[in-house]
Order: sequence, then C-alpha cells, then structure tokens
Amino acid sequence: MTIQITAAGLRQIFPRAPQAVIDADWQAMLDKGKVSHTRPRLTYLFANVEHECGGFTIKNLTENINYSHVRAAQIWPGRFPGGAEQVRAKYGSAPGWQLKMFDDVYGNRMGNRPLSHDGSTFIGHGGPQWTGRDGHEALARYLSELLGLPRMTAEEAVRYAISYPAQPAVCVAFWMWKNLNAKADIGDFKGAVKLWNGGQIGMADRLAQMAGNDPIIKRLENAETIMPKAKEMPGVPPTPTAPPEVIDEATKRERATQKTGIGTAGVGAAGEATKAGTEVPPTPLLAPFVTYTLIGVGVAVVIVAVILIARKKAAVAANWF
Repeated sequence: MTIQITAAGLRQIFPRAPQAVIDADWQAMLDKGKVSHTRPRLTYLFANVEHECGGFTIKNLTENINYSHVRAAQIWPGRFPGGAEQVRAKYGSAPGWQLKMFDDVYGNRMGNRPLSHDGSTFIGHGGPQWTGRDGHEALARYLSELLGLPRMTAEEAVRYAISYPAQPAVCVAFWMWKNLNAKADIGDFKGAVKLWNGGQIGMADRLAQMAGNDPIIKRLENAETIMPKAKEMPGVPPTPTAPPEVIDEATKRERATQKTGIGTAGVGAAGEATKAGTEVPPTPLLAPFVTYTLIGVGVAVVIVAVILIARKKAAVAANWF
C-alpha cells in the first residue's frame, strides 16, 4: 500500500511553489522510487527538498552563484582563511568573477574536469540541487529509467533538472541515487542529510521543515486507510460513526417484525378481556389453552425482534468507519 499524495497536501508542504510543480505527477514517481511506501521516507524527502530549493522558489531552480566576496569567504572558510580580501585578490571584482571562482572551487571534484567550466556549469539544479558533472550524469541515467527516455548527456539533464513538471522525477532520481530509503527506514535523518550534501549544513532548518510536514503526511497516510472503504459506498463519504437514520434503515424489517409481534400479543389480550367480560357458560379447556398460546407466541416474537435489532445495530456499527 502506498500513501496517496494529493494536490492539497502538496500545497500545504510547498505553499509558495509554482502551480506546475503541484500539478506534476508526483504519485507515479514516488511509487516508482518506493518513497510513498512509508511516512518517514516522504517526510525525509520533502524536508530536504524544501530546504535545498526554498520549496521550489529559487529562480530557475538553479543555485545562485552571485556571491559577494564576503559570502564566498563564509561558505568556504578553509579555502579562504584570509577572508573576503583573499577572495577578491584571487578572482578580482569584474562582472562574472564568480564563474571563475566556481570553476576553481568545484573544479577537479564531483566529476568535474580540471581546467574546464564544469564547476560553473554543473552548479546546483532542481529540487535536490544536483551538483557536479557526476551528479548530472547520474540524473541523466535515472531520468532515462524513470521516464523511459533515451540516455541523455549531463548537459541535457540540466534542462530537465530545472523543469517544473519534471520535479517529481528529478527529486526521486536523486533519492534513488543516494539510496535514501535505507536511511529513512532506520530513522537516520542526520545520515540522510550527510549523504545529501556531504555534511550537516542547514540541519536546524531541515528538522524544522520535517516537523512541520509530518502531520500533513500523517493525514495523507490516515486517509489511505479510509478511502478504499469510502469508495465502496454510494453517496457522500461516511461519518466516523453510523448516524441513527442508517441504523433505523438497516433495522426496518426487524422493527416491522416487532410491531407484528405486539399486534399478535394484543389479539391474545383482547380475547382474554372478552372472555372475562361476557357471561357465558364455561367453555372446554381448549379455548384458554389457545389464548395463552397466542399470548406466548406474541411475547416470544417481541423478544426475538428486540434481539435481532440489537444485533443489527452492532453489525452496522462494527462495519462502519
């Protein structure tokens, strides 16, 4: 059984996301990656995606590399122990200096080729913020599998990574690449984050996002256990307990039987009253025997009807939601 993802639920999780992201086919992709099989898998995925791309709000779903010299020094203090002045001295201040910095900082790692523009080309893309040539090549492989596309190049994968309708496949591809179902299944959120970005960057925000999303996904999970039953019933979705009119309808025959029993008992009683109020010679023993028999039958019918009604009420309540 998989948890059913609704547009309303996605909108709660990603309140500022473009509508094209909400309308995308999340269910099919989440099912293919088996992410929709458990609530922890979904909460881990959505919390990290929400942190990485601001809930699909960053421009073009692409990492913003327009760093200041100060910000660059803050992000990579090990590379620039001299602070902003060291960054400025190394890359200058002319327009586009950040591209040179990213080619250098990201170059010769994450599959990026040295002395190339891979560093500034394969910056973070999509909901998970795929980074590096090897990451985008992996994205190309998984998109081919998930979407049934011909194998594409890493450069071609960038176009899918920033496409709003492709985000379910892009996010699930990243999840599968990092084998994050295993981390979610053992409750290792920190381990999942480390696999995601190589460290613990933004941990507080990721945890906050997960705490906020979990109740939403829990409601989706609970709805999954109710909807199969609801779909089997006509009309509007049922209430949590059977309303009186439903039980009354279910026991109509038993109530009719009860009335018949009461009527039968009345006939017997009327016969006794008539017999007592009329001065006639004594009748044979057979007459009172028949009268008492009718009374007994009427009482028995009433008792049986009451029992049947009680059982029917219990059956209706037990089979209700």
